[in-house]
Amino acid sequence: MFNYAASGCFEPILQECCIAANVFYCEKSNWRAGNQSGGGQAVISYVQRYPALVGAVIIALGFVPVPLTDPSLPKATWLEWSVAVLPLMPFAILALSIVGRRRMPVVFAAVLALVLLSAGAFVTFVLMALAGGGTEMVILHGTALTLACVTSILLVSAVGQRARSVVFGIFLFPVLVGVWSLAVIPLAHSSAVEISSNRPFCIGEHSPIDKELHAITGLRGLSFYTTRSGYKIGDAWYFHGLLLIENEGETSVYNWSPRRMAFQAVERPRLLIASPFGSCEPRIGFLEELNLL
Repeated sequence: MFNYAASGCFEPILQECCIAANVFYCEKSNWRAGNQSGGGQAVISYVQRYPALVGAVIIALGFVPVPLTDPSLPKATWLEWSVAVLPLMPFAILALSIVGRRRMPVVFAAVLALVLLSAGAFVTFVLMALAGGGTEMVILHGTALTLACVTSILLVSAVGQRARSVVFGIFLFPVLVGVWSLAVIPLAHSSAVEISSNRPFCIGEHSPIDKELHAITGLRGLSFYTTRSGYKIGDAWYFHGLLLIENEGETSVYNWSPRRMAFQAVERPRLLIASPFGSCEPRIGFLEELNLL
C-alpha cells in the first residue's frame, strides 16, 4: 500500500511542478491573447514596417513593365505575364500581413521561399542563356526580382527578430535596384537634352520591329536595356536604347550605356547590318510628347 508519510518528501517537488505548470500556462495564454489582440511581437517591427512598405512601392515602380497599354502584352505568354506582375507581390504580401496582423508559419514560409528562389534562379539562368547580349542586366534584373519576392515572404513569417533583421537587410538590395532604375529616368532625360542642344531628336528601341519611346517610364534602368545584342551572331548588333539627332540633313546615332549612365556616340552606324535609323523620327519637342505610363 501507498505510504502517505513517505510521500511527504515528494511534496516540495510536486509543488514546484505545479507552480511551473501554472506559470507556463499563464505565459502561453498571454502570448495567444497578445497575438489575437495585436499585442506581443508585431508582424514586422515598427522600425522595419514602414520602410518595408516604402521599399515595396519602390520595387513596384522600378520593376513593373510599362507602358501597360503596350500592344504586345495581350499576346504575351503566361510566363511573361507572371514576370510582369511579380514586382507587385512584395507590396501585396506586406500590406495584407500588416493589415491582417497575421504571421506566416515558418515552415510554410521557408518552403514557399525556397520554391520561389529555385524558380527565380532557373528562369534567370534560362533568360541569361537565351540573351544574345545584356546578360549582366538580365542577371541583375532576375536576381533582384527573385530576392524581392523571397524576402517579402520571410519578412511576414514567424521567424525570430534577429533572422528578420538579416532578411530585411537582403530586402534592401532589390529596393536599391529599384531606386537605381527610377534614377535612370532623369539621367537619360538630361543626357538626351544636353547632347541634342535644341536640335530635333528622338529616342527609340533598337529591335527587328523598331519601336519609338512613348512613355517617360520607358527610360527606367530595368526597361531601357536589350537582350537582343547579336542574337549570338557576331555580324548583327543591337543597342540598349537609341538617341537619334538630326543635324543639317545628317542623323547622328547614340547608344544608351547602362554602365556609364549616358548616351555614347555610335561610330559608323551605316555599316551595321541591323540599321538603327528606323527606330524613331527626330523632331522638336519629342520629350514633351511622351506619356507618363
